[in-house]
Amino acid sequence: MESEEPVQARMLDALDLAQIWFTKLYVQPYWWMLRHAPVLWRRLFERRQRKRHSATAPTWVFRHGCAGVLRQVKAFGPQLVIATEIGAAEMAALGKRDGCFSAPILAVQTDFQSEPPWVQREIDFYCVGSEEAKSELIGWGVSPNRVLACGIPIDPAFAFSYDRAELLKALGLAERHPVVLVMGGGMGPAPLDEIIRTLELCGTTLQVLAVTGHDHAMKARVENLRGELALDLRVLGWTDNVPELMAAADVLITKPGGLTTSEALAMNLPMVLTHPIPGPEERHLRYLERHGVAFGARQLEEIPRLVARILTSPGEREEIVRRAKELARPDAALAVAQVARALLEKASYIDLLASPPARVADSLYLM
Repeated sequence: MESEEPVQARMLDALDLAQIWFTKLYVQPYWWMLRHAPVLWRRLFERRQRKRHSATAPTWVFRHGCAGVLRQVKAFGPQLVIATEIGAAEMAALGKRDGCFSAPILAVQTDFQSEPPWVQREIDFYCVGSEEAKSELIGWGVSPNRVLACGIPIDPAFAFSYDRAELLKALGLAERHPVVLVMGGGMGPAPLDEIIRTLELCGTTLQVLAVTGHDHAMKARVENLRGELALDLRVLGWTDNVPELMAAADVLITKPGGLTTSEALAMNLPMVLTHPIPGPEERHLRYLERHGVAFGARQLEEIPRLVARILTSPGEREEIVRRAKELARPDAALAVAQVARALLEKASYIDLLASPPARVADSLYLM
C-alpha cells in the first residue's frame, strides 16, 4: 500500500443495528444492575474473571442478535477490522469465524486491565492500556508478540501545551482562586449535584466547572445550586472543549473511566475519583491509586478533604504531577494507528499476491 493512497474508514455502533431483543437481553440487564443491584454486577464480573469465561454471552446471542452488524461488515469487505469494546471483539471474531470476512482483527482496549473474553483466536493483535493488561492476556494464552501495551488512545489535543492564564481569561475565571473540574463520565450514574455540594466544606473559595454531558436532568439540578452555594459555579452540558477545561483546572473530580482518566494523565491533572462502576472501574481506581496519581473517595464526605489536600500540599501535588507524567501515554492513538497500518499493509500485500485490485487501501472497519 502506497502511503499517499487514501483509506476509507467506516465506523459502526453495533447496538444501532442489533435486534431489539439483543438490547433487552444483553444491554439493558447490565444498566439495570448498575443502577439497582451493583453488588450483583460486581459478583458476576468477578466470577467471569475468576472462572476465565471465554465469552460475555453465548455465541448464538451474537450470531442472531447481531446478524445485521455482520451483514454490513461482509458487504463492506474490510481489509482490517478494529474492535474497541469487548462485545464488539466477540462479534468480530464470530464474523471472521463464520466467513463474513478474512481480514485481520485489531483489538483496542480502553481499560487499564483486561478480561478473559477478549481472548479470541481470530484476533490478530491487541493494543492495551497498560503492562498489567498485557500480562493478563499473556497469562491467558495470548502470544507476547501479539500484544502492545501502548496506553489508552485519546485525542492528541490532550497532549497540547496550553497558556493557562489565557484559558482562565477566556473562561472568565480568576487566577487567584483554585479551579475544580467535576465530570460524571459517560458510563453509569454519578450524583454531580451531591458532589458539588460537598465542595463548600473545602474551606477555600473555589471556582467549579461542572460538565454534565447529555444528562439534561442533572444539568438542571446542578444549575439550581447556583446562588445556593458559596461557590463560583459554571455548568456545561455536552462540550468538545474538555482539553481546555482540564488545562485550566487544578483538580479533577470524576468517575474512574479509562478514557477520562487517561486524558487527565496526559494533562498531568491530579484526580479525586468517586462512584466507580463495580468491577472494571473499581480496578481502574486501585490501579491509579497504586501508581500515586489519584485519590479515591469511597464516600461523598471524603471528597472535600481530598480536594483540599491536593490544593494545600504543593509538595504532594508536584509528586502526583511527576508520577502522572511517567504513567501518561498521550501518544497511544498514534501507536494504535501505526499498528493498524502495519496490519493493513500486510493484508494488502497478501491480497495483491492473489489478484491485484484497483485499490487496496480502502477497507478499514471500526466496531
